[in-house]
Order: sequence, then C-alpha cells, then structure tokens
Amino acid sequence: MKLKSVSTILLIFGLVITTACTEKEKYIVVKDENGKLIAQKVSDLANASKIEKKVPTIAEFTSKDKAFSTLTSLIKLAGMENILKGERSMTILAPLNTSFQNLSPNYLEKLKQPENKDELKRILQYHIIPGRIAKEDMAIAIEEHRGSVSLRTLGGTKLTATLKGDRIFLIDERGTGGVLITTDVEASNGLIHSLDAVMIPKK
Repeated sequence: MKLKSVSTILLIFGLVITTACTEKEKYIVVKDENGKLIAQKVSDLANASKIEKKVPTIAEFTSKDKAFSTLTSLIKLAGMENILKGERSMTILAPLNTSFQNLSPNYLEKLKQPENKDELKRILQYHIIPGRIAKEDMAIAIEEHRGSVSLRTLGGTKLTATLKGDRIFLIDERGTGGVLITTDVEASNGLIHSLDAVMIPKK
C-alpha cells in the first residue's frame, strides 16, 4: 500500500513539474510600446493585453530595410513620406537598391535635382497602387483576363501584369519588364511587394 501511495504521489508530482515546464516554454516575441522586442508569456494574458503589437507603416518598413535605402531617399526628395505613412490603404511595388543601379547613373542623378521633383514624383507614383492588392489577387485577375491585366497606379497611369509560372511580371508603358520578388509583406496601411526593376511611365 505504501509503495502504491508513493508511486501515486510521484506521478502527481511529475505531472505538476511537466505542466510547469511546459507553461514556461510558451513565450512569444512582441514589441513593447517603445518598439523594443521582448519575450511575453502567452498564458499571462493580463500583461500581454497591455503590449502594443505595432505593425509598421509602408514608409516605416522601407526606411528600416537597407535593401530599400535608395527608394527611401527618393521618397523623401519627392515629399511623398506622408502618403506612405497615412491611413489610406496602398500597395507599393518597391524597387530594390539593385533595381535603381540598373538605371543610367546620369538619369538617377538627374531625378534627384530639385527642378526634376515632379518627374521623380510621377515615377514613384507609378509604383503605388491604391488599395491592398495581394499577389494572389493579381494572379486571379490575370487568369480572368486571359493572361494579362492592367493595374491603375496612384498617378493614373497603368502597368501591365502577367503571370509566368508562379511569378508576377510587370511591364511599364515603355516596355520595360520587372518581376515581383518578395510579395505580400504586411504593413499597417497596405502591402509591400519588392520589385527587381524600376518602372517608368511615358511622359
């Protein structure tokens, strides 16, 4: 009888220890109100509810990602930061630094000059689509329109989207092509798709 009692006690004790260890491992990483990453215990709902799970805006995301440093500097020069920080939902086709490197150096420097601010703004607007458009949305629209679909951009001009395999290809008004690389990156005010080319509308 004693042996059975001891076994029962050990079994119960073992369950308590196992449960405690399991609960200790249930942590998630979130941002606090100051933007710092912290480990938060999932079961501690009272404290977890006090933590703000902040999702960056499009402007905040691109400004913190070094792969978009050229794009970020051009957005500032064009005075378009507020558009990408606002509450209005947008989808940005964000050219990577390497995309801008494929442009003529003289052309890129020309765009940075104050007198060419309107042209720079027009080019950047060509990479922004009002509303949230995921990769899947584009793919469905392409199939419904028999292979290609026009995307109306913020400036009113259009890009042509096509599908090859599982990749979305874009063609600008001059016939330049580009492909979406990383897609459906969530921002608080829209979506970000990285692009391997710079799209340029006709004048």
